[in-house]
Amino acid sequence: MIKRKHLLIAFLISCCVITSIFVNHQAVQAADTVIENKARIDTEYPMSGASNFMMVTGNQFIHNTSPFSGRIMANSIVLKSKDIGTPGLNGSSLAADDTDYDDYFTSLENPAVIINDFNKSNGKILDKTTGMKNQLSNLSKMWQRNDLTGGGLSKNAEFATDTPLKDVIAEYSKDADKGQPDYIAPEEFTNLWANKSVPGTNGNLVNLPQYVDNGINKYEISEDPASNEYSLQQNIQDISHFYASLTGDADFWSSTDDIMNLKQSYTDAWPNTTVREKSNPIYITDPWDAVSDIVINIVAKKDDPTVNQTVRDKTKPYAVKVDGKKPVVAVSIDRAKVLDYNPNAQHMNIDFHFSDSFYTEKAGKKVLDADKIPYIVLNYSGFGDKRFDFKSGDGFYIGDLDHHVFTANPTGTGNYVKSIATEVGGNSPEDWNNRDVLKFGAHLVNNFTDTYDSDNYPESYNQEIQDNAGITGQTAAVSYTNRSPGTMLFGTMLIPHGSYYAGSASGGLYIGGVVAANNITLDNAIISPDHDKSVYGRDHDFPDMNEGGGGGKQPAIDAVDLVDQKANHQQIANNETAKFDYADGALTPAPNLGITGTLQLTNMPAQYGLYYRFNGQGDWHRYSDGVQTKNTVALNETLLADLNNQSKLNVGAVKSEAQQISYPLTKTSSIEFATTADANAATIGADEIETTATFKFTLEVVASLEVTVPARISFGTETLGQSVGEAKRTVAINEIQTAQKTIADTGTPEAPKVVVYNPLLSGFNLKLAYLDANDTKQNPFYITNNFKYNVNDAVPLPLAPDQADGEWIDGVLKRDSTPQSLITKISDISLESSSLQLHLPYSDTYKVSSEVYEAPMGWQLDL
Repeated sequence: MIKRKHLLIAFLISCCVITSIFVNHQAVQAADTVIENKARIDTEYPMSGASNFMMVTGNQFIHNTSPFSGRIMANSIVLKSKDIGTPGLNGSSLAADDTDYDDYFTSLENPAVIINDFNKSNGKILDKTTGMKNQLSNLSKMWQRNDLTGGGLSKNAEFATDTPLKDVIAEYSKDADKGQPDYIAPEEFTNLWANKSVPGTNGNLVNLPQYVDNGINKYEISEDPASNEYSLQQNIQDISHFYASLTGDADFWSSTDDIMNLKQSYTDAWPNTTVREKSNPIYITDPWDAVSDIVINIVAKKDDPTVNQTVRDKTKPYAVKVDGKKPVVAVSIDRAKVLDYNPNAQHMNIDFHFSDSFYTEKAGKKVLDADKIPYIVLNYSGFGDKRFDFKSGDGFYIGDLDHHVFTANPTGTGNYVKSIATEVGGNSPEDWNNRDVLKFGAHLVNNFTDTYDSDNYPESYNQEIQDNAGITGQTAAVSYTNRSPGTMLFGTMLIPHGSYYAGSASGGLYIGGVVAANNITLDNAIISPDHDKSVYGRDHDFPDMNEGGGGGKQPAIDAVDLVDQKANHQQIANNETAKFDYADGALTPAPNLGITGTLQLTNMPAQYGLYYRFNGQGDWHRYSDGVQTKNTVALNETLLADLNNQSKLNVGAVKSEAQQISYPLTKTSSIEFATTADANAATIGADEIETTATFKFTLEVVASLEVTVPARISFGTETLGQSVGEAKRTVAINEIQTAQKTIADTGTPEAPKVVVYNPLLSGFNLKLAYLDANDTKQNPFYITNNFKYNVNDAVPLPLAPDQADGEWIDGVLKRDSTPQSLITKISDISLESSSLQLHLPYSDTYKVSSEVYEAPMGWQLDL
C-alpha cells in the first residue's frame, strides 16, 4: 500500500510553452467591403502611396528646430519651436548661395508636402495661435531658391491640404483678434493657398497622383469604414503585409535564382552551444552578452561556397539588373529566435555578408559596390508592445561568420565587423554624405510587421489616443535615442502599427526614410543634407512585384476579419495570430464565443477556387460547393468550429489558492487558405495544388479551468458501532456556466461540493483518493472491503487500499474532448454533473472515539 499526503494534487498531462502573440487589432472592414487596390509595388511605387517621400506619417509629423530637407506627407504637422525665425522645414534657414541645398524637388511632379488636416497642424504642444503662426512662417519660406526652382514659385514644390481656405480663415483670422500680436491677416492664408497649394486639391486630396494610382481615397482609417473606403493608413499597413508575405514562414526569399539562400550553422563561443540547424540568417551570441549578432548571407550563386571551383566557373555571372530592374531579397528576423539563442539579448548587431560578385575593384581597393546590391527587405516579427529601441549596441555592419562581433569602433580587424560606410567607399564610418552610403540606405527597408507603440497597444483608432501615442523615446514603436560611435542605421523604417521617434542623442546618423502609420517625431534629430537620396527606390530600378508587370495587380488574400458576440474585432494579416482571451471571466464563456469571420481578397478574377487545410497538414479541401466570385468570403460556423476542434491544448502552470486549482488553458490552431484558377476538385493534394494566392492565420482561444474542492469529509460519531445499517455521505459535483470570482461554495464536511468551471469544455478526469485517517485496523476507513463508494446509480464497490489500482476513485466527474461548435449556445451544452456516494457500514468492531470520524479528501485532476 502506498501512503500519500492528502493535498490538492494536479497532474498536467501535456504542458507546452505558449509563445508570445502579437495581434493586429485593426478596425474591421464591413463584410461587403471591396478594397479595389491593395499596395501597388512596382518601379514607380516601391512603397505604394508613400513612395518618393522621405517622411510619411498616418497621423502627426512633429518637428523641432533642426534644418530639414525632404518630402513630407502627414495628416498634420506640428512645429515645436516657439521662435518663428528658427530653422524648420526644407532648409528655410540656408543662405541663397548655399550649394548644398537640396535639389531633390527639381525633378519631381508630386507635391513636396502634403498636410491632410491643416487646422490640426498647430498641435497640442504649443497653444493654437502660436503654433499656427509658426507653421505659416515656415510654409511661406519654403522653396525660395529661384536658382534651383526657376523663376517665381516652382510648380514642382507645392503643398497640399484637405482643409478649405475659408475654414482656416474663419478659425485663425477672427475680427476680434485684430490688433493683437498674434493676429494673422486673412491675406497670409490666401497667398499660401493661392500660390503654393496644388491646384484642384483644396478639400479633396483624391486627385493626387499617388492617391489615384494606388486607389487611395482618404487619409485615415475610419472606425466604421464605408464599403469603398481605402485610406493611406490602410495602404501603409498593406505595404507592410506585402513585404512580410515575401518570406511568409520562410527565413529568406530571393526574386532571382542568381542569389542563393546560403544556410550555415555556427558554434557559439559565448557560451559553447551549437546552433541547432543551418539557417539564414544566423543568430549568434556576441561576447557582449546583451548583444545578438545576426549574420545575413546574400550570396550570388556564382560564388556558391558549397561547390567546387569548376562548378562555379560554369555558373552564369550575377545579373546586377534584369530589364533595368534590380532583384529583391527578403529576410525574416524573429525576436523569438533571437531570445532562443540569447535570452539576455537587448540589442541586435545586423551583419550583411555579401559575396564577391557584389564587390568591385576601385583604385586598387576592393569595395562593396552600392550599384550592385539588390533591394533588401528585413521583416522583423515578434515585438508587439515590446517596441524596438535603437541604442548603443544596435547597428548595421558588414560581416560574416568569421567577422561578426559588435564593437563600438568597427574596423573589421580580427573577428570584428566592418563599417558599411567605409566598405562602400565612404571616408569614415560616419560619412553620411557619400553617394554610395546614401544609395545603400535607399536599397533597404526595415519592416516592423507587428511592432506597436507601448501606449497604444492593442491598436486604437481613437484620434485623441493616436495623437498622444508614441511621441516619446520611451513609447514609440521604433525609437532612435542613442548610438555608439561609428554606428549608423540604414534603410527606410516601415512601421505599420505605430510611431517613430528620433532624439538628439542619435546624432542623426540615420540613412533612409520613415513610413509610420501613427506619429513621426524628430526631436532635434539631425538629418543629412542629402538625406533625400536615401529614399527607398528613388533610382526607379525597383522591379514590378505585381503579377503581369506594368503595375498590374496580383491576386491576394489580404486579411481575415474576426468578431465575437461581444463585438471584439480583430483584423488579422497573413501569418498573424488572433487571440480571444476569456480567462478573466469577463466575457461570455466558451463555447459561446460566437466568433465569425470574413476573408478580404483583392484583384481576384471573376471566378476562382478557394481551398483550405488545418495546421499545415494533409490535402487541401475546397471551401463551399464550387467557385467563388467575390472579393469577400464569409467563413461559416462549420469551418470555424472545425478549426477550433483541430486545436492543440496548451496547459499553463497550475495556480493553487486555498481549495481552488486554476489552470491557464490555450487552444491553438492554424488554418491556411489558397486561391486557385478553378474549383473543380473537392480536394487537392499538398504536392499538386497550384496557388494564385495564399494566406495563413492562427486562432488562439484562452480561458482557465477552475476546480474548487472540499478539503475534508465527516461521518460523525454517535451511532458508530451501536446499530445496523450505514452512514452515507453525498458529494455533489457539477460543471457551472459562470466563472468563479471567489472560491466557490464547497459545502460542509457532512455534505461536500465540488465545482468545475470549464469554459473551453476541455476533456478532464477528476479522481478522489481513498480515505486513510490512520492505519489502525479498527479504523473504519481502513478495513479492507468495508468502506464503499458509488458514482451516481452504480452498484457500490469497496475501496481496497491494499491494491494499487484501487487507490483512486476514477471518473468522479469526467468530460471527453468532444467537438463543439464555436457558435453553439451555452444553454444547448450539456454540462457534466455527478453524485458521489460514500458508504460507511456500522460495526461493533470499530474503535469508538469521542472525536468525529473525519478524513481529509485528496483529489487528482488529469487533463
